[in-house]
Amino acid sequence: MLAAIRFEGNERVSAGDLMGHIATAPTSGFFSKTARYYDADLFAIDLKRIVRIYNQKGFYEAKVTGVDELRDEMGRVTLVVKIDEGRGAVIRNMKFDGVEEIPAGEMSDINDALPIHAGDAFTEEGYEKAKDVLERQLKEHGYAQATARGRVQVAPESGTADIVFDIETGQRYQFGGIVVTGNKDIPADAISRATGIRRGDRYSPQALALAQQRVYNLGTFSGVRVTTEPLGDSLTTAVRVNVREAPFQTIRLGGGASIEQNRWEIPRVHAEYTNRSWFGGLRRLELNSTVGYAFVPSALPSQYDSARSGFTTLDTAQLTVPAVFLPGMDWVSRLEFAREIQNGFSYDDVAARTGLTYRRASHSVSGTMNFVYNFNVKVADADQLVQGGGGFQNQCLGGCVLLYPELRYAYDGRDNAIEPTQGFFTTIGLQQSIPLPNFGKTQSTFDYFRFNPEIRVYAPVTKYGVLALRAMYGGLFTAADSPFTQRFFLGGPNDQRGYGPQAQGPKLGVAPCKVGVDKGCDKPYATDTSPVGGNAAVLFSADLRIHADALLNHLLVVPFVDASAIQDGKNPLADGLEVALGLGIRYITPFGPVRFDVGWIANPKDVQAQELTGKDAAGKPVTVTVATPVSTSCTAQPTCIHQSRFAFHLTLGEAF
Repeated sequence: MLAAIRFEGNERVSAGDLMGHIATAPTSGFFSKTARYYDADLFAIDLKRIVRIYNQKGFYEAKVTGVDELRDEMGRVTLVVKIDEGRGAVIRNMKFDGVEEIPAGEMSDINDALPIHAGDAFTEEGYEKAKDVLERQLKEHGYAQATARGRVQVAPESGTADIVFDIETGQRYQFGGIVVTGNKDIPADAISRATGIRRGDRYSPQALALAQQRVYNLGTFSGVRVTTEPLGDSLTTAVRVNVREAPFQTIRLGGGASIEQNRWEIPRVHAEYTNRSWFGGLRRLELNSTVGYAFVPSALPSQYDSARSGFTTLDTAQLTVPAVFLPGMDWVSRLEFAREIQNGFSYDDVAARTGLTYRRASHSVSGTMNFVYNFNVKVADADQLVQGGGGFQNQCLGGCVLLYPELRYAYDGRDNAIEPTQGFFTTIGLQQSIPLPNFGKTQSTFDYFRFNPEIRVYAPVTKYGVLALRAMYGGLFTAADSPFTQRFFLGGPNDQRGYGPQAQGPKLGVAPCKVGVDKGCDKPYATDTSPVGGNAAVLFSADLRIHADALLNHLLVVPFVDASAIQDGKNPLADGLEVALGLGIRYITPFGPVRFDVGWIANPKDVQAQELTGKDAAGKPVTVTVATPVSTSCTAQPTCIHQSRFAFHLTLGEAF
């Protein structure tokens, strides 16, 4: 029986890479062993495969110097393969034949785009990739029928490789007219204009792909295909746009729920109406409404508080006018009404937003002007106050108005937006408030700058899993008050999963104990908290999404780590990160993964729930609650608020 295969001398190629390319395999298995036996004839062929692997990586002097067969007392064999890698080849020269008609400047750009150059290590994989890139680059420069071949001369004795690319450019093409087919109610000239291609533009496959994306992004068509007519002797080629119109009016209904440790939203109902040709043309009207009922537990369950439980809603009306000023540039206007309920506070808001969004391939840039009015703001136990204190609620208790421009850039290089397996996504948002005069209790004088970048990376780990990484920073820079709706909150299914919704970081003490009535209550200690967010936050997350189809089809098991910090200071890392370890399961459905996660905080940090102060109806100062410790190690109430180290989340969609 073959127990193991070991390699010696393999510094440039990993043992795993070598094992993956040979037929011989040792006995394997964890709970039950799959016995495999040593076949000397088969392994002799594998030794040739090992040398070939090195040749492919540019090591043409590599050789196997010997194989030791080690047998133990049970007769099991361990093979030790000794390898002399030799010297790796380096590219000495790269030459291009057949490029006389290409201008020198363009040829320089094409050469710069290649993955290999003189002085780089030579590998057969890199050489083959260079031929593919070279051919694509030639086509991007108008040579639609270009082909790229090549030959390599390797000198093992000197460790060099000379590459000659043989190129046939063919004719250089331009785009001709645009032919639109499949349209019924949408004018062909509007579709042609949306492609961004004009007669006389240089032929480019990338321009065709971008035109297809632009027409599809109009939102009017269920299918779009942009190609060229067969290439001929003429130096121009017509562009054919074939579309399939979607129903101009659609209605969709759906339902769901969200369950977390300290907030349930059951049921949640969603309805949407879309008109893809509002008053004719390509204007798109979208009406969306999501209504749910939130249950938020209270330290005093006998007291029903609308700031803790009740209906939530998000209603939007959005009008998109595509291809204004430029192809790919949309003018988007949006109206919103929302009712939000979280642990300890609730508010309504109406918002109006308008701006331009420009999309090009994987890039998008948007600039918007936003007007937001928050009202009916309620903080637990502060409703009876004429004016609240404690900082947080004082900044918006009577309502607040925000006016701010926002600039946002995003790059989406993921292979799939719902279930990504590779690629990366990054976004950055910049927001600057415009101070307005205060109107009565409505505060409008906020002056702040908000900075919020984020990056996500996805990479396959073998064929069974995907490693997903995320890093996010948030900063709200102001010398005075900051509106709580723009502050950063962490905790919940989509960021720090070791906490419930918005439960990490600074808190306001609410629900005071009854002095002289409750045992140990000599001061109005808080018995519950309301999150107040912070002006600075940082988050790092890592998921290992492992396919577990052997247990159940469409099942994923996901161990994860979330590390984050949030506070009012400028440096969120000043007190270190809180790290959550967790495990989740996913069941993949046509509308996204159903997700259940459990997180455990490894190093929870104690905080002080801020005191809640204000003035009564007579204008006298009132202390509603005093500052109260919040800790996972609390043993007695009411002088300390216990905080759980566990949190669970049941929701739809990946965390990121």
